[in-house]
Amino acid sequence: MAETAAVRGFALDGRGIATVDGKSVFIDGALAGETVSFQRQRIRKNYDEAELLEVLEASPDRTDPPCEYFMLCGGCSLQHLSAEAQLRIKQDDLLQALERIGKVSPAKVLEPLAGQALGYRRRARLGVRLVEKKGRVLVGFREKRSSYVADMHSCQTLAPELSRLIPELSELIGAMHISSRVPQIEVSMGDNAVSLVFRVLVNPNDHDLALLRAFADKNGAQIWLQTGGPDTLAPLDAGQPATELWYELPEFDLRLGYGPLDFVQVNQDMNQRMISQAIALADPQRGDRVLDLFCGIGNFSLPLARRSNHVVGVELDPRMVRKAAANAAMNDLETVSYT
Repeated sequence: MAETAAVRGFALDGRGIATVDGKSVFIDGALAGETVSFQRQRIRKNYDEAELLEVLEASPDRTDPPCEYFMLCGGCSLQHLSAEAQLRIKQDDLLQALERIGKVSPAKVLEPLAGQALGYRRRARLGVRLVEKKGRVLVGFREKRSSYVADMHSCQTLAPELSRLIPELSELIGAMHISSRVPQIEVSMGDNAVSLVFRVLVNPNDHDLALLRAFADKNGAQIWLQTGGPDTLAPLDAGQPATELWYELPEFDLRLGYGPLDFVQVNQDMNQRMISQAIALADPQRGDRVLDLFCGIGNFSLPLARRSNHVVGVELDPRMVRKAAANAAMNDLETVSYT
């Protein structure tokens, strides 16, 4: 049954929040300030979930989603909201959380950093599923609030070099003998190369390995196989180890290497802006000693080492400690140590 309500709030998962007869209703795709018609889909004890039927009075922040898969795919939740409004809402949500949970309120709030809205994502975990009814393998993000893989052929938020691989990966896995035993692919793009980590539940046979090698040659990609946890990661051909991925930080004359499963920021342009602003605000001097907690591969500690006397990077993961130390050595930086 269709109902009508004014939307009073907004959740960061892309749902508007209305109150009807004293009960909250989360409406997929609705925005705060709108009047909408909707139909309830799930009845809960304390709230209900609903499908948007029609926007009767639109918010000025509403925009047409640039991606044709937006309503299906769970990879993005805010494309129906303008980029400016997305920044504003995320900042407001952070400030409210600081006040509500941490009981703190900043004396000054800087303008949020902003970059390109699309084509920025250089890393993602793509789901894979053989769907017999469709007669092909689906490769993409999960559907909204579902374990199913979205039927998609591109992604507007991925870097174009990664987005174009989605239909080709579908065809590749569909031609493999283990097409039903490949649940996911980790894709990553450095400044120098594209890396693909295939999670495989059984070992590929010679036919599959030949297909993977041909795909790697055609697309200039590094291919890795992972049969279990991170320790099982291995290059497609053990005798020909893949070149390490890396990205550059030109402002600090640095190059940082990383592995296909190492944590790095997915948006490299924003990463460079973030580092630049953080160091400008910290304003380290040549005589300063600096502590960088949860330092990862050295994303902040190495630029800080260019500006200060000494930096100590602290990281829980021993593999990242070794990687950060290797990056310091690669950049001839002796003013940083890791533990």
